[in-house]
Amino acid sequence: MRVVVVGTGHVGLPTAATLAEFEHDVIGVDEDEEKIRGLQRGAIPFFEPGLAELVERGARRGRLRFSVDAAEAIQSAEVVFLCVGTPARESGDANLVAVERSARGIAPHLSLGVIVVKKSTVPAGTAQRLRQVLRMSRPDLAEDIEVVSNPEFLREGQAVEDSFHPDRILVGARSERGFETMRRLYEPLIRGGAKLIETDIETAELAKHASNAFLALKVSYANALARVCELAGADVTAVADVMGSDPRIGRAFLDAGLGWGGYCFPKDLQAFDRLSSRLGYDFGLLREVERINDEAIDAAVEKVRDALWNLEDKRIALLGLSFKPRTDDVRLSPALSLARRLIAEGAATVGYDPEAGANAKSEMPDLEVAPSVYDALDGAHCMVVCTDWDEFRSIDLPRAKELLAHPIIVDGRNMFDPHVMRAHGFVYYGTGRAALSEVG
Repeated sequence: MRVVVVGTGHVGLPTAATLAEFEHDVIGVDEDEEKIRGLQRGAIPFFEPGLAELVERGARRGRLRFSVDAAEAIQSAEVVFLCVGTPARESGDANLVAVERSARGIAPHLSLGVIVVKKSTVPAGTAQRLRQVLRMSRPDLAEDIEVVSNPEFLREGQAVEDSFHPDRILVGARSERGFETMRRLYEPLIRGGAKLIETDIETAELAKHASNAFLALKVSYANALARVCELAGADVTAVADVMGSDPRIGRAFLDAGLGWGGYCFPKDLQAFDRLSSRLGYDFGLLREVERINDEAIDAAVEKVRDALWNLEDKRIALLGLSFKPRTDDVRLSPALSLARRLIAEGAATVGYDPEAGANAKSEMPDLEVAPSVYDALDGAHCMVVCTDWDEFRSIDLPRAKELLAHPIIVDGRNMFDPHVMRAHGFVYYGTGRAALSEVG
């Protein structure tokens, strides 16, 4: 099929590259001319494991192209995906200006029978609004315009894996033509056993927000549980293992830490809360989930303060700056939230990340970014694990202890065994675990 993907960000680019791999002819369109020129040269605008190779293969086979000329690309398209950003407004509502602008931009160039697929995460009711915009812009196609909801469930750092091995493919449509078009698009996945769920559009729209809000709830529950475990002398990791052995609960997303961040969870949680309010329901649980998430940073600051007493004139090394491993995305990263708090309290703060150093420096110019983990540790009074990159699991502990001014570790992701840390002479502060001194 001939497919156009509008937006080449964390959703649009993996979508375009995956559909090209399925033998569709795909054109990625973006108003950012510099980004498109880079993609035409083979430069990927963000780090995502396996994506560069996938894009290169699609381009080499002639299945994947990039353009800023939406008119030319859309005129011959059978399917147009809208994958533009939906950031949060100050009120918490989803900002849908880019979605509307994209719809108005493609409308003049749509041909008879085209399917418009809304893949960006949007509140329930957005498809109806899109249909109105498209019909007003193209009254000649008013009865033929079909808008389909196909929410993305891609995890940053695993977007390529999720594209080829999805947990489910969710499609919301109003006609058999819409469903049949999406079946043709995803036929290789469906043939391979991927679960296809077909619903009405409103259900598909709401399901995405409901899923992200529930995952955020699980993380916040684990973080609240961590506070209780610290007070009771229990180990939150072991408690979560016991809980996770119950198939009704499951182990995923029960890891206590510095909380969730990134682009999706914060904005989707707020947007779902605002949508519920507009519909007439006070979903107070969602606001409590957000409050507990913020509390996780407070707890980490308190551990550092307990370890060092005064933070002025102290140097603190943060390991990991991205909001999660396997990505260079620092948007609403808990690590940077922690860095801001520490700097505000007078601490000299240095960070290291395998991929996100440049983005973190751009976001926080006053943050020192080290070229290696050992450069970050050199002379630091405390090491804080903020993001659980695999690289950190293999740190040379004797070397780390020698470089640190004080052998103190605040493990914000419970990456290390507390007893191993004590055996190496570290003062260890875990998350949801009792602190262990080197004396033991």
